[in-house]
Amino acid sequence: SDLCESPLVVKVGRYGRFLACSNYPKCKFTKPFTLGIPCPKEGCVGEIVERRTKRGKVFYGCSRYPECDFASWHKPLFKKCANCGNPYLEEHYTKSKGNFLKCPNCKVEFAFSPETETTLK
Repeated sequence: SDLCESPLVVKVGRYGRFLACSNYPKCKFTKPFTLGIPCPKEGCVGEIVERRTKRGKVFYGCSRYPECDFASWHKPLFKKCANCGNPYLEEHYTKSKGNFLKCPNCKVEFAFSPETETTLK
């Protein structure tokens, strides 16, 4: 980690996944588990992290919160909208349509295929 040079491990807390020092409890260093997607809000240098509400529902927000207030209920994908140029699309699922991508700006829907996914696992 940044403090004691021990490797970081992925842990799950009540608000989602995070990285923590493997030397716990001697070292209490933690940092958010990011998806490797830059925050789509203009001028922000944060990354998208998976979080959970107090009731356990998953949402996606900026690692720079509270300075940046970006949040989405749908997983963002770093792929530009072909229709309006929005910097990201959101992954949606319905029983009738299955998985598809939707632009949060112009609401246009796109077919979802594994090769369109550009996030880190």
